[in-house]
Amino acid sequence: MALRTTVVGSWWWPKDRSDELRKFHDGGLSEAAGEALLVDCAAAAVREQTELGLDEWTGGEFFTDDFLGQLVGRLTGLEVVASKQPEVFDYDDQAHARVVGEIAAPRGMGYVEAYLRERSVPGGIRKATVVSPLELTVTALADRDALWAQMPQLIKIVNAELRGLAEAGCPHVQLDAPILGIEVNSGRMTADEAAAVIAPCFEGVRATRGLHLCNGNLKGRPMSGVLRNAPWVDILKALTGVIDVATFESSYFNQWLERDAFRGLPDGMQLAAGIVDEANYWVEPVAKIRGRAEDWARVVGEERLWLAPSCGFGRHPHRDEPVLRAKLENMVEAAQTF
Repeated sequence: MALRTTVVGSWWWPKDRSDELRKFHDGGLSEAAGEALLVDCAAAAVREQTELGLDEWTGGEFFTDDFLGQLVGRLTGLEVVASKQPEVFDYDDQAHARVVGEIAAPRGMGYVEAYLRERSVPGGIRKATVVSPLELTVTALADRDALWAQMPQLIKIVNAELRGLAEAGCPHVQLDAPILGIEVNSGRMTADEAAAVIAPCFEGVRATRGLHLCNGNLKGRPMSGVLRNAPWVDILKALTGVIDVATFESSYFNQWLERDAFRGLPDGMQLAAGIVDEANYWVEPVAKIRGRAEDWARVVGEERLWLAPSCGFGRHPHRDEPVLRAKLENMVEAAQTF
């Protein structure tokens, strides 16, 4: 049987609109011009994804600059102590903040706004994502105790965005939670503690509920020093009945070796295996993707298996679009000829 294919979230910037997108994110476009630009880019992304033959697609998340950088500007209760560097080379180049009061998002996080703006583009939007409470406040991770004291409020902010997407008609809403996976892999959190953050984020969400976990990726570099995925199975076990589709990074060799751990995937939960590594410049051959997929199918069953890239496609126009496109073409062919 053919396998289904999906993407994680963000799409590459269209080359012919990259300068405009950069101007938009730098505050150089009017509101009307910015809105029109975002709709045009979402329509182009949907067209590209459907032409590639993907079964599920997003609007590309063009309203975000670099996945997380725009969020600090939407939050109250944080004070920026070091601004984002003009050129982000590594994780320490992002903005840094500290907690100075109750954290709130009076204008929302922007994900519902994006869906409402883009859902009517040709082909529609089948999937939208929201970051977890720790991605939402990644700038203040060093202020750990104060941040954790704010966790109920952070969960409330994320839940409102997920519910808003579902109520607006988005078929599949996904929580992007790399940092929670990294915290578990590094031993700073237990699987049950991570699940206790994730579960209430989906309270009252009436749609297909997805969860994305990876080890981070910034210009090809992970945030975690422990590149595993088997420990995340225990997170899923604690989320039985909460998560419908788990999209996991599974592109590293040692993650493939750990696949038998996913025999513990709860009944009724599907796995989108992130076999294709969007962070490197080697195009995985169809035979390689199909072989890895066969191994995952023996563990979780063909009927529960999707194929996916390991992460989103970043925000940098210098990314090698032909390589990324070739990777996805091979992924779709491997799925359709499975």
